[in-house]
Amino acid sequence: MRITQAPSAFRKFLRGHGKSPKSLLPEELLTLGFAFYKAERVSDALPATAKQFGDALLFQWGTAPALKPHRGDYYYFDLTRQFISKKGQGDDAIFQLTFELQYALTPALRKLEGGDRWCASLAELPKFKAFAFAHPALAAVAGKPARAVEFYLDRA
Repeated sequence: MRITQAPSAFRKFLRGHGKSPKSLLPEELLTLGFAFYKAERVSDALPATAKQFGDALLFQWGTAPALKPHRGDYYYFDLTRQFISKKGQGDDAIFQLTFELQYALTPALRKLEGGDRWCASLAELPKFKAFAFAHPALAAVAGKPARAVEFYLDRA
């Protein structure tokens, strides 16, 4: 697939597993996001290596302020796939396929410290998966449908 085809390819991948972006639970996002990363390579991105970081995963979690017209902070659980195009330079070459689940901010979620972790290559995926599945951020929202879902491809 090409970078610009990533959103439709992931939607198709999800449909093949009986899922849609709006209905994914956080543990399903991780399971299917990791499976998609392993199964679908991108032809127009730099290689997925720790040196080139051309096709990487980013796991993020924490509290964020709501954007207009929404009110109030929210908790996010996010798995982003970042591509660095073989064409372009600097930020113009970076694309991110963002998949963010958003939750109403509860006192328990507010206590969780936000953060992120990168996976730069397929070789790093087993350790990355173990980290994400054991993380308190997943435990806090596992089994809970998101109140909102953001799924899009954008330049970084």
